[in-house]
Amino acid sequence: MRRLSTLFDNPSRNSVLVGVALVLLGCALLAFTGHADRLRTLGADALGGFVLTGAAATPGPAANGQLVLAVGAPKVHADAADTQFGVTVDAPLLVRKVEMFQWSETNFGGQRNYEMDWFDHPIDSTVFTDRARHQNPGPFPISGARFASANVTVAGFKLAPALVDLIPGGEPFMPSLAHLPPNMAATFTAHDGTLVSSTDPARPGIGDLRISWQRVVPGYLTVFARDRDGTLVPAHDPAGDAIEQVLVGRYALGDVVAGAPRAPRFAWARRILAVLAVWAGAGLLLPRSRRHDRWLALAAALVPLALIAAVSWFDVRMLVFVAMVLVAILASVAVVWRWRHGVKEGW
Repeated sequence: MRRLSTLFDNPSRNSVLVGVALVLLGCALLAFTGHADRLRTLGADALGGFVLTGAAATPGPAANGQLVLAVGAPKVHADAADTQFGVTVDAPLLVRKVEMFQWSETNFGGQRNYEMDWFDHPIDSTVFTDRARHQNPGPFPISGARFASANVTVAGFKLAPALVDLIPGGEPFMPSLAHLPPNMAATFTAHDGTLVSSTDPARPGIGDLRISWQRVVPGYLTVFARDRDGTLVPAHDPAGDAIEQVLVGRYALGDVVAGAPRAPRFAWARRILAVLAVWAGAGLLLPRSRRHDRWLALAAALVPLALIAAVSWFDVRMLVFVAMVLVAILASVAVVWRWRHGVKEGW
């Protein structure tokens, strides 16, 4: 211990001040980096993986199996199609809307009123007060549906149909209805861009159907999902809850998933800079006769750095924690050995 106590006997005051400043700076840099990595890892564990964004969100081996935030204009490589009616559109999504002309009951101050109109869902007339004279047919014989294109890409990634189906919005679409399948042509008549089953489209009756379509054509999409060999598919967190999202527009990761882990930025550069700063600082704190021993300074620098790293990973990655504690122990042994070796050599 007496020999080690001479470590700070000789350095000049300026060297000590600069050395202490460098050590504190390097330790603080590593501590902040470790804290950020800890939070990032905890967030990744909660989601089930890190999230690739920006330039890193590119199809390829590095992205396979990873969570991805893909942002870009969707490209449609195959029409969305409602084959039952022979309707197609160059868009990611085609929406069929089915309405039935039905009775509805309203109650104003105890007065029951009945009106006929188009509704996109069955209205149960068995609960009406005057159900004998106001009966609705019941379930729709044809239901509304959404038809996804089989090949839509965003930022180079193909979207699974389940993700295409999540695209919100829609705008009216009037398809060509001149070539309906024979069975549909026998039942429906084209009227103002829709199909109606009424004998007289201007005077529908109870139970008549009206079918129209919408197309979903977003300018930009933000898709948060998991990559599977270049195809984005629905994602789940470790608890099994769905976490995929499809938004119209351009959004950053923080707007899509609060607290989502980001890929590290310059983490290793910060770590290397921290090591160099503490190494230089430790060298300045050595006695002048020992400042040429860079290995001694490096070993002395690794002790606090390894302990800081161990604290950052405690209870998050216990294997890394144990490894850093071992590094600190080995570095301490190296300091003692190097110091004694130098004494023997007369440094």
